[in-house]
Amino acid sequence: MTPSSADYDNPWKEILTQYFPEFMAFFFPAAHGDIDWRRPPEFLD
Repeated sequence: MTPSSADYDNPWKEILTQYFPEFMAFFFPAAHGDIDWRRPPEFLD
């Protein structure tokens, strides 16, 4: 498997990083309501 064909993880990480509040609202609406969105999330690698 070449590195370019095996890179499935990074596109998902980029999407989740950019649209994390929307992702949480759609998939976890109860948790989304409990999060203080004035403070930006910190993503860990």
